[in-house]
Amino acid sequence: MRAVLFALLWVAAFVADAAALRVEALAIPYASPWQRATPQQEAEDGALLLDAPEAGLHLAVPRPTRVLKADAATYYARLNEKWQALYGSRAKISWLESGAVQGQQKWLVCRRPASERDVSVFHLSTVFEGRAYSVLLFAPAAAEALPQVALDLLAAVQFGVAPASTNWVKTRTLYPQASAEVLEALVQDDIARLGDDGMVTGYGLDFSASGVAWFIEGYQWKRIDTRVTRLAWNQGGQLEVQPPAESAPSANWRLLLTLAKNEADISVQLRVWDLCAPSQRVAEALDQLQRGAFAQIQRLALERATGCPEIEALAAPAALQGESGKAVQVETVVSLPPAPSAAQLAALRLAGLTRIDLVEIALHPGPRRTGFGDRLIERARWYVVFEPGGAGDAR
Repeated sequence: MRAVLFALLWVAAFVADAAALRVEALAIPYASPWQRATPQQEAEDGALLLDAPEAGLHLAVPRPTRVLKADAATYYARLNEKWQALYGSRAKISWLESGAVQGQQKWLVCRRPASERDVSVFHLSTVFEGRAYSVLLFAPAAAEALPQVALDLLAAVQFGVAPASTNWVKTRTLYPQASAEVLEALVQDDIARLGDDGMVTGYGLDFSASGVAWFIEGYQWKRIDTRVTRLAWNQGGQLEVQPPAESAPSANWRLLLTLAKNEADISVQLRVWDLCAPSQRVAEALDQLQRGAFAQIQRLALERATGCPEIEALAAPAALQGESGKAVQVETVVSLPPAPSAAQLAALRLAGLTRIDLVEIALHPGPRRTGFGDRLIERARWYVVFEPGGAGDAR
């Protein structure tokens, strides 16, 4: 009995002292042979990452989690059907119970081949308090079952254990839809202005991991002396933004705005939106943002749900004004409200509420700007999402 008690105490001490990946209510303590990826790698992948190089294993915990629209049994059944439809006989689906420290947690597991021939993927999914959590393990192709080193890692998984403190952690970036149909609609005013006196021959809005580039070009017929001459024109520029992977109450953001020689009076403005609402409404608002509908976040920011903390007004970050034919760079301070404490975060989850912060990055054409593409530029905005993260996420 003393030996069993000693073993349990040793495991509990190991879990308490080890570093941990934390995604909302999920905590995965880890130690050697597992190694944490860099914040830059995790920001690019939108997931928390661990590697066990000697075993050839790579583990990813996607962020954020998914709010269920049905009960757990329905979710598992639909996920099983989805895997069967996607992978057919290549999908080996089973159940796994793991997490001995805080009681058993049931995982639905799908083993399937990856696009790389020498890799097998184990996709694990579980439900806790109305949210679906996923873990992806990439293993050598010969692995028919979860390797022991991965089973040992999952055995220490904990749910519902709040971290000692929280901070804001960047989880993803949302780019509003910029399909061909959307872009065509954005230049209709320019086409109408030109009429028979010219033509728009090209336009584009290109979002990337580092920012956005835009251009619009065409020609106009102009009478010079006694001759009518076709004059080509083009306007455009590029904005690069470097946000921090984690945000203290105040953090520096680096902005670089480059304008073409005949582009002028364009500024960059940043704004912080603190959203706290029922989880499903927050998820819907983020979906609408990706489709280019911005009104919902404004509504949620104004109509805070009962149980959400009130926050003080935040100082607006300094705007960056572009200069024709030049690249202008600045570091501006972006202040977020204090992240919710562990107790506040637990209370929000219990009430079915989600709280996140969005940093909106938007280009604005000014009144002195001439030419074409104003609506195209106004569409050049995107959002960096910050969510409460645990002390286990900090480095």
